[in-house]
Amino acid sequence: MNNVLYKIPDSWKWITLDEVSFTSSGGTPDRKISNYFRGDIPWVKSGELNYNVITETEEYISQEAVDYSSAKVFPKGSLLIALYGNTVGRMAFLGVDAATNQAVASIKSFIINPKYLYYYLISSKEELLSKREGSAQPNISQKVLNSFPFPLAPIEEQMRIVEKIEELFSEIDKSLEQFEKNLKDVENLWIISLNKSICDNNNLINLESLVEIKGGKRLPKNFNYSENKTEYPYIRVSDFSNYSVDESNIKYISKEIYEKLKNYSIDSENVYISIAGTIGLVGSIPNNLSNAILTENAAKFIFDSEKLLKDYLIYLLDSPFIKEQINRSIKATSQPKLALYKILEFKIPKHTISEQRAIVEKLEEIRAYCNNLKDSINESYFSTIKLKDKILQEAFQGKLSNQLNTDTPTTNLLNDIQKEKEQYLLKQQAIIKNRPKLKKKWKKKSYLS
Repeated sequence: MNNVLYKIPDSWKWITLDEVSFTSSGGTPDRKISNYFRGDIPWVKSGELNYNVITETEEYISQEAVDYSSAKVFPKGSLLIALYGNTVGRMAFLGVDAATNQAVASIKSFIINPKYLYYYLISSKEELLSKREGSAQPNISQKVLNSFPFPLAPIEEQMRIVEKIEELFSEIDKSLEQFEKNLKDVENLWIISLNKSICDNNNLINLESLVEIKGGKRLPKNFNYSENKTEYPYIRVSDFSNYSVDESNIKYISKEIYEKLKNYSIDSENVYISIAGTIGLVGSIPNNLSNAILTENAAKFIFDSEKLLKDYLIYLLDSPFIKEQINRSIKATSQPKLALYKILEFKIPKHTISEQRAIVEKLEEIRAYCNNLKDSINESYFSTIKLKDKILQEAFQGKLSNQLNTDTPTTNLLNDIQKEKEQYLLKQQAIIKNRPKLKKKWKKKSYLS
C-alpha cells in the first residue's frame, strides 16, 4: 500500500478510511422558503464543530426542508468533520439526531471504535489538511476522506488504546486546569498589589486637578486606511495591550488624512484610556509611534510630569479603585461609553511626586515578579499541551498498548466490517426505493452520495 504514514505493529493493517466507514455530507435548504427554518431538527454548520458533543445548534430546520433538499439527518453518535472554511478539519460528535450543511460530513464507521477513529484523525490532522483540494477555498473532499490511510488495529486493542488515551488526557487536563488557576492567582496578586499600593490614604482629590483629557477621532467619511505602511499610524483600541501597544496589526493612513486629524494625535508622554467597546484599557504608546492618530474610542491624558508621573497614572487608572468608578460612570446604551467629563470627576488619592515614585518602583518590582511567574506557568502549560500530541503519536504507532495474541485478527475484523457495511448500504438503498413518490418527484437525491 502506497499511502502508509508510519510503521505500525505487525498485527495491525494499513487500509483506507473507505474500507471501515461511509461518508456523507449535508446540504442547505432553500432559505427563500421560511418554513424550512421553522422546524425542530438541529442543523449543524461547520463553525459549530469544535471537538465537542453537539446537542444544540444555532438554527433548526423542518422535516419538509430535509425532504426537499440535500440536507440529511444523521443519528446521535455520528462523527462529524468540517470539510472547508475556517474550521476545516475540526470534528465533533452528535449528541442528538441532527442534519448538517454541505460544509460538514458525517463519518459512519462500522464495528471499529468511533473514538479510536476520532483520536486518529486528530493525530493526523496536518497530514489530512495537506491533501486539501481546490485553489479558491481548499477543502477536504469526501474523495480525500475515503482514500485517507487508516491504521486498523484489533478491535480489542482499539478499546485499550482509547481507554489509555483518555486516562492520560484526563491527567493532562487536570494539570492544565491547575495552571489556569495559578495564572488567575497571579493576576489577583497583581490586582491586590495595585489597590494596596495606590489606595493607601483617604486624602482624595478630583482627577481633573492634575490632568486634561482629549478624545481621539474617527476617519473622515469616505476615507479608509492605507493599504501600505506609511509614516502615519492610526491607533485603535484593539491595538492596546499590556499597558502599551501591540504593533503586529497597526493600521496606517495617508498624509492627506493625517493633516485632517493631526490635532487628535497622541505621543509617548501621554496616557491613553479606552472609552468605548472594551472600556478602561490604559497605557502609553512607544516612542516610535509618537504623534500617531488616536481612535475616537479612546482618549488621552495631558499632564505636568513634575506633578504626576506617567507610570503612576497608568497604574492608578488600572486599579480596582478607579475601575469601580468607571463601572459606575459608564453610560448604559446599546454601545456603552465612558464620558470624558465623568473621567475628570474621578476621585484619586493625593500623593506627592516622591510618594508616586516610591509606589511605581514597588509596583514595577511586583509586576516583574508576576510576569516571570506568568511566563513560567505559560511555558509549563504549552509544554503540557504538547504531551497530548506525543501521546496520540505513540498511540497510533502501537506504543501505548500491548498487542495480545487473544485479540481478533485484523483480517477477520476487516471481513466483518465489509459485511456490515454491505448490509448498511443495502438498507439505505431500500429506504430510497420505498420513499413516497411525491417526495421523489420533488427531489431526487441519494443518501449514498
